[in-house]
Amino acid sequence: MADKKEQILDAAKQLFNRQGYSKTSVDDISQAVGMRKSSLYYYFKNKEDLFMCSFKNDWGEKFKLFEKEANKENKPSEKILTYITQSLNYYEKVVIEHRIPVKALIETRNLYRSFVNKINRGGIEFYITAINEGIQSGEFKECEVEKVAEALFLIKFSIQYDQLSMFLHTYPSEEDWTHIREQILYAVGLVLNGIRKI
Repeated sequence: MADKKEQILDAAKQLFNRQGYSKTSVDDISQAVGMRKSSLYYYFKNKEDLFMCSFKNDWGEKFKLFEKEANKENKPSEKILTYITQSLNYYEKVVIEHRIPVKALIETRNLYRSFVNKINRGGIEFYITAINEGIQSGEFKECEVEKVAEALFLIKFSIQYDQLSMFLHTYPSEEDWTHIREQILYAVGLVLNGIRKI
């Protein structure tokens, strides 16, 4: 059974990469693995489930890479901004490359709450480490580190989803993504300025 599931995921991933999310149907995936559509539902709930299962390992690895890249920055504030920028750029790339509707992304988040929470917690832990480093290096003043880290996460998440909710039935343009990125980085910058030593 595990082999068949992997076979389905490999076929789904190839089709999503080649055709995009919107143009790939469950029929396409079932045909690619030579099985009936009804049999495919034995393994996966729906197309969103297939998409998430096909890419969740990649996504987990990407966020580890974001940390690695961000840690190349010298200042803790720059590490945080770099991490956030990379995650936003990647999110944009997933939506554009796979032509995945924002509505499907939101539904997928709800289906995979524990996986998404794990990635989100990883981001918060990264912020905690960077803020503590900033306090030790003298860039940041003493603060409630966990609360500030959670606030950074909530700012990014809230602005991102508030802005993306306007595109439930269309796709955001590059200009829209730039606007979202600028809003988030501005708000995060305000928080970082608030804990910065003068």
